[in-house]
Parts: sequence; C-alpha cells; structure tokens
Amino acid sequence: MSAPTLFVITSRYLKPAEEVAAVTPSHREWLDQHYRSGLFLVSGRMLSGQGGVILAKAETQAELEGVFAEDPFVLAGCSEYSYEAFTPVKRGKGIEIDGVALVE
Repeated sequence: MSAPTLFVITSRYLKPAEEVAAVTPSHREWLDQHYRSGLFLVSGRMLSGQGGVILAKAETQAELEGVFAEDPFVLAGCSEYSYEAFTPVKRGKGIEIDGVALVE
C-alpha cells in the first residue's frame, strides 16, 4: 500500500481577534464535520495567535481548496489558507496512517 498525500495547511488571520472570535464557533463546527469524514487529522491555533495549522489527508490540493471555500472563516473574510503537500515515510505510535512505516 502506498503512502497517502498529506497536507500542512496554514491559515493567516485577516481581521482583528474580536471578529475572528465571533466566527470561531461556526469554524469549529466546520472542522468537526471534516474530522468525522477523515479529511482532517489534527489542528490548532498557532502560538503566535496569527492563524492556525491543520494536517489533512487528501487526494489533491484542489479537493482541499473546495472544502476550505466553505470554511466560515473564509466566508467571513477572517482567514486565508496556504497548502503544502508531502508524502510521509515514517510515523510514531501517536498517529495511525495506512501505508506509512511505524518507528518503534
């Protein structure tokens, strides 16, 4: 089995923290939907507070761009995203990804 393509997706906030905070509950519901589908693996806010990071498993960047077009942060003009694809070759015990070698 070949390793999947993973994407590191970073967001950059475009609006003040108060406006981002107002949209955050809807954004988190949107995130949950994509965790349940298996698209998103892990996410969180950057310690700098200037955006966030999501690790996703997808076939193509175009697929992700379609999903992110529906993100409440994007719809409200609060955030923009960048995508970096990679093929994982190793993993630790904390994450399960078919086709990626476990290092014990």
